[in-house]
Amino acid sequence: MNDDVASRELSAGVRVCRQVGRPLLALVAALGLLRLVGWTGVVTDGLHWATTLTGLFFGMERVWIFRFLRPRGKERLRLGLHAVAGVMVLVASVWMVFQRGGSDGWSLGGHVFIQAVVLVSGVASLIHHQTRFTAKAFHPGLVLMGSFAAIIVAGGLLLKMPRCVVEGETLSWMDAFFTSTSAVCVTGLAVENTATFFSATGKVVILLLIQVGGLGIMTLAFFAAVVLFEGLSLHDRLLLGRMIQENRLARIGQTLAFIVGMTVVCEAVGAVVLYVGLDGVEDAGELWFQAIFHSVSAFCNAGFSTFGDGLASGVVNGNVTWQVCIMALIVVGGIGSLVVEDLCLYWTVVVKRRMGQVLPRPRLRVHTRLVLGVTAFLLVAGAVVMWVTEFVFWKGPENGGTVLTAMFHSVTSRTAGFNTVPMSAIGPLTVQALMVLMVIGGSPGGTAGGMRTTVFAVGLAHLWNQLRMGRRGMVAFNRVIPRETGDQALGLMVLTVIWLLVNFSVLQLLEADSGVSEYALLFELISAFATVGLSLDLTPTLGEGAKGLLILNMFVGRIGLLTVLATLVPRDPRPVSGKPSEDILLT
Repeated sequence: MNDDVASRELSAGVRVCRQVGRPLLALVAALGLLRLVGWTGVVTDGLHWATTLTGLFFGMERVWIFRFLRPRGKERLRLGLHAVAGVMVLVASVWMVFQRGGSDGWSLGGHVFIQAVVLVSGVASLIHHQTRFTAKAFHPGLVLMGSFAAIIVAGGLLLKMPRCVVEGETLSWMDAFFTSTSAVCVTGLAVENTATFFSATGKVVILLLIQVGGLGIMTLAFFAAVVLFEGLSLHDRLLLGRMIQENRLARIGQTLAFIVGMTVVCEAVGAVVLYVGLDGVEDAGELWFQAIFHSVSAFCNAGFSTFGDGLASGVVNGNVTWQVCIMALIVVGGIGSLVVEDLCLYWTVVVKRRMGQVLPRPRLRVHTRLVLGVTAFLLVAGAVVMWVTEFVFWKGPENGGTVLTAMFHSVTSRTAGFNTVPMSAIGPLTVQALMVLMVIGGSPGGTAGGMRTTVFAVGLAHLWNQLRMGRRGMVAFNRVIPRETGDQALGLMVLTVIWLLVNFSVLQLLEADSGVSEYALLFELISAFATVGLSLDLTPTLGEGAKGLLILNMFVGRIGLLTVLATLVPRDPRPVSGKPSEDILLT
């Protein structure tokens, strides 16, 4: 009986360590790391001993749990990794106490190591138990909106750290959350010059927010659950499938891995190309940072740049390699991972068939064909229109030649937001063409925003079919598109127009006394909603109310207007009405 009591007491101790001790240690490590990186920049006495004690408790707790539970199988591997991390931190902490006896002379590296290991271990434990959260009957849209809102709030708090801006500058709360929203929603609108206002720490924070916002925090959490732990439950697959727009539940895990893998590969290749193609920067570390930052920003369609005047800056002015590489990253990130995955699977089967393997003839999905066709049309047609409006009807600035400038305008207006020329110098007709392309936006499943290419194509096709009173329905690539899809696309186009008109009216009221032209306000609003980030040099001059409205539009544009409305508007629980129908005259 005494043994049973002792066993229960030990089990209760384990539960307390897991439920209270681990989150508390991770919180202390996070606060210490933030204070070190964002506030002091040096190791103070209090911070030194707080880090040391955290490391000692963490190491002993992880080793004790592993020894007490004596797990088997995958659980043994998981707890074993935590125990190894605990031993490393324990050794480092003991050495800090007895070899140094204080904090003087300690480098930042040792403290960052202990705090980072404790924090990562705590986050890993949280991810391992994420099924307790996802098992709740939350609406997928609510989970998506909540995760993005949480990242935005966290990003705003991080950007408020004193060491995130250069010495002598102060970032207001509104500007901090505006910048965080712009980065997380991969928009690119900036109230302060990213190159000169933010420090190296601030730029790294913005880079991390762009990367997390481009992939989505829930995507990263589920990916970690798949890679590090036992995988996904059926409920997780259903939830994640709706979030990443993958209906084939059997392929959720593969699609998730492909999204993360494709992101890493594309950004790595882009960074190498940008590194090789950049001249004028002597320091190798600075060169790599510029290459990595712009590669991530381009693939995620964010539009942030660490050059003073963006890609119109003198250091990259006329650099064809940079412009072509960034355009390629924008297009690949904008068409969506599902399209890229479908293309990879298609060509894999094609190659295997040519090598003699007997396989069914591959076929691209209608979604893939539609996205590729509409994207190609918009890029080419947009470039032609830009060239005519900017260099025939207007003597606009160029960067690398008129053709390359027009093509870059056509690509970047599809929710990327980079500029290779001063936006205030472009012609009025070009601005109007940019607004049309911005509203259409990129494709579903990618990092782009806007109305979406598929909505634009299917909505117009459905409207044309309705005008012709066709009985055949919409047919694309030998497949019939359901009428409900056409109704939804056309309805979303109407909702987008209504949303923009209402917000434009509010924005006019908020900026009534500013003297800003309605032309520039509409451009700014569309750029925010479509998560583009292009601006006619207006963003820094806006009032607090206007910035708040743009924050809302960036958030809704990134999540998707249809997702937001479907989440917030309650479903009609009433059954189908059995009452008689009657027509209403429309014309």
